[in-house]
Amino acid sequence: MTTDRSQLVYPGESLDDLILGGMKVIQARQGYRFSLDAVILAHFARLDGVANAVDLGTGSGVIPLLLALRDENIHITGIEIQDEAAERACRSVSYNGLSERIRIIQADMKDISQYLPAGQAQLVLSNPPFWKKGEGHVSQDPAAALSRHEIAVDLKGVVEAASYLLSPRGHFCFIHRTERLQEIIVALSASRLKLTRMRTVHSFPHEESRLVLLEAQKNGRKSLQILPPLFIYESPGNYGVEIRQWYGS
Repeated sequence: MTTDRSQLVYPGESLDDLILGGMKVIQARQGYRFSLDAVILAHFARLDGVANAVDLGTGSGVIPLLLALRDENIHITGIEIQDEAAERACRSVSYNGLSERIRIIQADMKDISQYLPAGQAQLVLSNPPFWKKGEGHVSQDPAAALSRHEIAVDLKGVVEAASYLLSPRGHFCFIHRTERLQEIIVALSASRLKLTRMRTVHSFPHEESRLVLLEAQKNGRKSLQILPPLFIYESPGNYGVEIRQWYGS
């Protein structure tokens, strides 16, 4: 019996095209929606030798969907604290026919040991809250507030969860604010994670970096590789060359 996929999209939601491999994601029409940060991070991660990956704070499940598109053999677990977002991500996984390769767990990453065994992942990813408590404007929308501010989990908690999940020599890939880089390095070191790759992200070629893509290795020995910068736009309204290549144009 064939399931009508349209039944997976509820009133008040939109079905949005990721414009990659026919993937679609279900999102609330109002409130927090995924950003390009998730797409950038999903393309930054190296997938060689990765059988199992975990996305901490998966939100709408965009990162697991894109990883599944990049590698047809990888299995991904998405962890999301917000029950509505986790349930919606589950439906997005079903809509794309990926339930055998992606699972979504509604859980607090601080309690990750209750849900997943230690050392199970060769790759952990996270697009975590960028802002500390008391910094910036806190959205009145609870989902947006939790996604952008360290209300439910802080930087230390994200790094500790990643370290717990990673197998020896496994990699943690994430995106964060460039101005918090020194704090990030300290947090990584405290959890036996060594920074191995870094790439600054710029809105335009003439602007300074506000975001940075980072890869750290569990018990790492490799030296740090600094990659060329990533420019989101080459001019207003026109994506940079690399991003256009992702979308085949």
